[in-house]
Amino acid sequence: MEERAAAPVVESKPAEHAHELLVEAAFQKKPARQRVKQDEDVFDAVNFKRIHNKWWLDLLFPDGVIPYFATALLTCTVVWLIGLFIRLAASGFVDAGETTWVFIKTREWQMQPLLLFANFLALRLFKGIFSRNFDRAFEHLDVSIEAIERYRAWIFGMRVNLGAVLLSLPFLAYKVLLYFPSPAFLADYQLERRGGEAWYLMALWSVEWVIFGYYCYLLLAGSAITWRVLRKHEFIESVDLVLAERHYSPLFNTTAQAASLVFFFALIHAGYVFYSAGDWADYVALGVLVLLLGLSFGTTWIAVRRCLSTEVSEATQSLEASYRAAREKLASMTNVPGIEDDIHRIQVQLKMALALQQMEYLNSKYESVGRREMAGMMVRMMAPVGGLVARAIRWGSLLAALGLGSAAIFSAERKDKDPPKEISAPAKQPANSDVPK
Repeated sequence: MEERAAAPVVESKPAEHAHELLVEAAFQKKPARQRVKQDEDVFDAVNFKRIHNKWWLDLLFPDGVIPYFATALLTCTVVWLIGLFIRLAASGFVDAGETTWVFIKTREWQMQPLLLFANFLALRLFKGIFSRNFDRAFEHLDVSIEAIERYRAWIFGMRVNLGAVLLSLPFLAYKVLLYFPSPAFLADYQLERRGGEAWYLMALWSVEWVIFGYYCYLLLAGSAITWRVLRKHEFIESVDLVLAERHYSPLFNTTAQAASLVFFFALIHAGYVFYSAGDWADYVALGVLVLLLGLSFGTTWIAVRRCLSTEVSEATQSLEASYRAAREKLASMTNVPGIEDDIHRIQVQLKMALALQQMEYLNSKYESVGRREMAGMMVRMMAPVGGLVARAIRWGSLLAALGLGSAAIFSAERKDKDPPKEISAPAKQPANSDVPK
């Protein structure tokens, strides 16, 4: 596990002349801060790297993009072949060709490998997103390494397995106790009885629901950790730097990148539900996932604003006090001829103007907290779909251009090979024609 650098200790600011520290900071040159590069692509290869965690299903898949994809595709293919074998065995392997063709035409088995692959893909990417953004989310807060490690246990420890099962229990209970024994189950999936294939489908659904519970647990645990950290800890830098350099932005990155993945997974899951005529529990699951995503972002938004509200209020009061003091000083100054008096008067006026500008700047920055992240989250949600559509348009245009070019070349070659047609002479009019010449 990578070690996280200890948070720097910041000396407390004196209560008196707090406004001077805030106003004069605009004239001081500070060393450029090294910004952490944020990985925007949710499908980055780094998200497929295996990290130390206790999630049981992740131990079955290897590290790296190509090995992970190969293993996931092989697993989905084996799952489909096992379903086919169970169908053939139930028919006694009589008329295997017709039985196989009926199995292939079953919509549930057409979509099940795609849905399972989407679950495996989202499984590793969710874990990669949270692991990559967890440490950097709190790098601008005065939280110790020991506290960070305790919070990490809620994301990567053994309790993840229990949380995933508990959150999936309502859906599993409905499937096992209500939907599976009902006649609607046999009618929806064109089964004659609840044999081996029915129980095999139920086992696959159980695995997929537990994976779904894992997504829900990560979103809930991430938002709860963010809420707790911001309640107990403060930002290291002063509020003007926090707002100017957006030190709160890493706290939103996990939710923003998870939104892109949730949207991508939701499209595939919605296509599966629509095509295979799923029941209402599948639609509820999609709604729950989107609701938890919004809850995670909203919780972070409220926590950040509440954490900064006190400091913004104190800074605004200090600036107002500085403005009033400078205004009273300017009002009490007498007009004395001389350059020194003019320079002193200009300094006081500049301090008044700077205090007003910084009050407006702090308030506007505080009001815009989270808006840019919300817009970025919406853009990231559409990024995977936009990328796929762009690739489809690009390849479609290329194929169309090649097709038109080939057709033009073929028609030109055919025209060159065909003999020229003889031009017939115009017919002569009869002598007794009434047509005027």
